[in-house]
Amino acid sequence: MKTKLIFISLIFVALFSNEAYSQYGSNNINGVDRSIGSSVRQNKPSKRNEPKDYAETIVDYLNKELKLDGLQQAAIRTIINDNKGSIEEVTAMDISYAEKRDKIMVINDKIDNDILKLLSKEQTEKYLKMKEEREKKALRN
Repeated sequence: MKTKLIFISLIFVALFSNEAYSQYGSNNINGVDRSIGSSVRQNKPSKRNEPKDYAETIVDYLNKELKLDGLQQAAIRTIINDNKGSIEEVTAMDISYAEKRDKIMVINDKIDNDILKLLSKEQTEKYLKMKEEREKKALRN
């Protein structure tokens, strides 16, 4: 009797233990596919959230528009990095928007003058056109 009971319980365990794991089979074999939204769960860094260096962004843009050489790129990067702290200080000040805008425009004029010294005649013409467009946008906002 004892052997029959052990035999029946072993068969019972063998037959019904599979059902508890049927939803979680290895690699979803014999189980429910729970991969809905799996791309969200993957820990891939998002390109949108990566902070870009301000100077690098500006130099890339100017290089695309003005075809800068390596020396010009390095010099412009240095000019922007040297003035970045001043701009950050102004934005952190507890003053009105108009005062911040005026102070930042003074800093931008200094940056523009330093950059203009580095450019060729053709590049200077293009840069001045870009500056005019930038100022028109700033006045609209």
